[in-house]
Amino acid sequence: MNAQSKKFDYASYLYWTAAAIVAVGVGYGIAANAVWMVVLLTALVMILIIRKKMLWGIMAVLFLPLIGELYRLPFGGDNGTLISDVAIAVIVAVWGIEKIRQKKPLLRIKKLGFVKYIWIFCAVAVCSLLFGLSFLKPAEVGVSSLYLVRFLEYAMLGIITFDTIQTSKERQQIFNAIIISSILIAIAGFIQLIIYPDLGNLQEYGWDPHQNRLVSTWLDPNFIGGFLSYVIAILTAITLYTKSIVKKTGLLLIIATLAVALFLTYSRSGYLAAAAALGVIGILKSRKLLIGSIIIFIIGLNFLPRAQQRVDDLVNSAESLIFNTDQSPDPTAQLRIISWNQTWQLIWQRPLLGSGYNTLKYVKFDQGFVADTAVHSASGSDSSLLTILATTGILGLIPFVLMYWNILKLSWKNWRNKKLPKQWQGYGLGIFAGTIGLLVHSVFVNSLLFAQMLIFFWVSVGLLATD
Repeated sequence: MNAQSKKFDYASYLYWTAAAIVAVGVGYGIAANAVWMVVLLTALVMILIIRKKMLWGIMAVLFLPLIGELYRLPFGGDNGTLISDVAIAVIVAVWGIEKIRQKKPLLRIKKLGFVKYIWIFCAVAVCSLLFGLSFLKPAEVGVSSLYLVRFLEYAMLGIITFDTIQTSKERQQIFNAIIISSILIAIAGFIQLIIYPDLGNLQEYGWDPHQNRLVSTWLDPNFIGGFLSYVIAILTAITLYTKSIVKKTGLLLIIATLAVALFLTYSRSGYLAAAAALGVIGILKSRKLLIGSIIIFIIGLNFLPRAQQRVDDLVNSAESLIFNTDQSPDPTAQLRIISWNQTWQLIWQRPLLGSGYNTLKYVKFDQGFVADTAVHSASGSDSSLLTILATTGILGLIPFVLMYWNILKLSWKNWRNKKLPKQWQGYGLGIFAGTIGLLVHSVFVNSLLFAQMLIFFWVSVGLLATD
């Protein structure tokens, strides 16, 4: 027996010991507690998948948004915990243990300019939570801190994706998983629109009572609209760089499917995000795309009168706000304006560090702005940047914005890199345009902090950074 075979495999010991412990826990859960059974079973599956290959763990997480908001574990705050929170926590833990065991420095990660701003933002967010202890209950601050942990672990997905991918084949596999998951989410939306078009029964659980709108498993047309516009931007840019007729036809069919789903959300913020993203691609790469997108959008509005009405309401609301006309914004826009005004009041009270990361619902409740902290919309302000400013102050907003600025710089650099294969040049342009569209979307929706969206965003950014 040689020396290599005698060497004790600590990694295997760690994995199988953890798997055995979790398996015992699952057995207990089946007998005593169904919730912990789900938690431990999720952890066990992820451990077994990652034991085989970390790449598979990342791909598995990309399909968890298919569950969406249909099921939450009843702990970790008023709105519970997502299964993806548990799965990603396992990925981060195993990745960290492996790095420590292998004693591998993270020098390669230094090329990711946005990473340092993740750390800076999280440090400021911790300070904001400590500051929040002076006027909030410790339990409220404790629950809010869990959401900061969520933000960090989801951001780590980008770093882990970048660190894990070693070959062009692996990069393509992750990209394919993103596209397949996106298609399945759109298909789930079509099915939902047929069998469950009215969400009125979910209002008692804190959801908005949307009717005859595509919400898929995320139960919100605006978040789905922002997500679809992001993926459409990526695929559109790649299509412009694809020479193969077969591949281009396949991409166009996927884009068409996602575009139909986007139209059926009747989400004005989703439409704006898509318009911004495709507008950027059109200006930078293809004027024909710009003209074609406008024509397709007009045709789509003619086939969907409700979509046309939503756009008309958007135009009228914008005119009333910009030019101070007699016409009032539509009811949805009025509610959004009220939310913005309330958030600005909170910002002026604590402009430097804010009220504490994700404590907005408790502060709004104390101020009488919301009647119940369990309502899903209570956690945000219908604007991601306003939410960050209100909860972490100016000191938190600056690194948060710089984080996205560096992602835009990285995507621009990839697009302009002639040494990259054409597909990945197009991918760089798609991420650049899609991120701009997402930032536009976040002015009206709290999309930059929405967990399902963050899975796709951070994995796609990690994919962008891969050589």
